[in-house]
Amino acid sequence: MEEYLTIAEAARRLGINTKRIQRAIKAGDLAARYKYTNKAEISTKDLEAWHASLHLRPGETQDKLTELETRVAALETETQELRRQLEVSRPAKKTPKANEAPPEGFTYLSDFASQHFIPYQAAADLFPQMIRGQNIKSGRRLHPAIGPKGRRDFWVQLHIDPSFRACDDCPHPVE
Repeated sequence: MEEYLTIAEAARRLGINTKRIQRAIKAGDLAARYKYTNKAEISTKDLEAWHASLHLRPGETQDKLTELETRVAALETETQELRRQLEVSRPAKKTPKANEAPPEGFTYLSDFASQHFIPYQAAADLFPQMIRGQNIKSGRRLHPAIGPKGRRDFWVQLHIDPSFRACDDCPHPVE
C-alpha cells in the first residue's frame, strides 16, 4: 500500500516551506489527491521524484558555474567601459565663471576634484571639517577653495578612493 503525506508532513520531511509544495501542486509539477476539500495528500513516491528533479546533476552545476563566470566577466567589462565613458563626459561641477580666478595660492575645490577624478560631492561632504579651506564669493555664490593645507587634506582623505588619479604633485606637500 502506498504511503501518503499531508503538505505539512511532506515539507517537514524535505526541510522546505509548505508554500513551495503548494506552488508545485498548483503548477502541476507535483501530483496530489484531495481526500477532503482543502486537504491535499501527496504520494511519497511522487514527492521523492519531484524533489529529485529540483536538484542539479554534477555536470549541470559546473555548466551553470561556467555560464555565470562568463556573465560576470562580461558585466565587469561593461562596467569598466561605462566608468570610462562617465569620466570622459563628466562636466566640471559648480565652478565659478572662468574669468574669476581664486586668490593666490588657492584652488577651487571643484577644479581640484575634477583634476583627481573624484566626484565633487564626495569632496564637498568633507569640506570644511576634513578638508580645510574657505568659501570664496564669486558673483552671488560662495565657492569652496582650498590652499596648500586643504590640498594635502584632500589627498589624505581621498587618495584611497578607487576613482582617484594622482597628479604630478601628489601627495600634496604643505608649503
